[in-house]
Amino acid sequence: MAQKDFERFKQEVKDWLDSHPREYDRFVVEVNDKSATGLYKIFKLGWKLTPQMMCKYQAECHGDLADEHRLQSYSADSDAAKLLIEEFHNVKSNTIVPAMLAWLYYGRCYETMVTQLEAEAQNPANNFFEKKVAAVMVKVVIRSSIFNKMRTREDWQSFHREKKAIEENRVVETSIEDLSVDDKPIEEKLPTDKRVSLTLKDYLHGNQERILNRIRLRVSTQHTGTDLARLYFALQEEGLLTSCDVTTFHNLLVKELPNCDLKTVRNLQVSIKKLNDSTNKGKIKDSGIERAFINEWKAYLTETNDESINTFNL
Repeated sequence: MAQKDFERFKQEVKDWLDSHPREYDRFVVEVNDKSATGLYKIFKLGWKLTPQMMCKYQAECHGDLADEHRLQSYSADSDAAKLLIEEFHNVKSNTIVPAMLAWLYYGRCYETMVTQLEAEAQNPANNFFEKKVAAVMVKVVIRSSIFNKMRTREDWQSFHREKKAIEENRVVETSIEDLSVDDKPIEEKLPTDKRVSLTLKDYLHGNQERILNRIRLRVSTQHTGTDLARLYFALQEEGLLTSCDVTTFHNLLVKELPNCDLKTVRNLQVSIKKLNDSTNKGKIKDSGIERAFINEWKAYLTETNDESINTFNL
């Protein structure tokens, strides 16, 4: 298959995965099950699609004769890829092929197979030769994944380290050891466009200067989280403030009143959530003490007699 055709087919598989999440999830549950139900289904599919290859495998691989290079050559000599594509496009067929291909291309298929095979290699119920076949197959899976550029040596080293940490109950210790200098708190970066210079006034509608003066005057003495939450709701309901989230609103208020202790934005967020807990579709109910306080804020913000505050300047 040409690279272009392969990429197109791979995208078809991805489209199937996006539109069939439940079918895919069921398949993954089966392949991860300790009984290896899903892996047995894959094995049976191999018999169905490539019986000659599977007969060759069964005839030549007997315990101590198992050879990973021989096993790898079987799939290369067969028309498995062509047959899988035909089965994938056979929409009337009740087959695991679409889910299996999605798992192979986009899932943790190689790691799952290695885990299952390793369990068989360590299973005391198996004889020596059965364990050896499983061990050889682990090598085949790992080398095939690297050969097909689906995994790297570093990927497998990381997988082995993670698996060993879980088995030895060293998850926390290993996680700390794996921390790098890049694992540090993400610092909020200011945007580089003109929004850096925006003020609260830029988000207000109507008589911006008058509304801003009223906000600054009252907030200078009433600035608990609940006070600011009531103000935020009042501005929103009157259409005086739009496209301004809670965090931005709080930050802009802090800039307007630098000498006023407005607490943290978290304090405001909690207060808004408490009001929202008693709302209907995001709006305060038309009854109760909070509605009265918000209505009072709305009346204050829209009052036209403002001769006494137009000259206010904090």
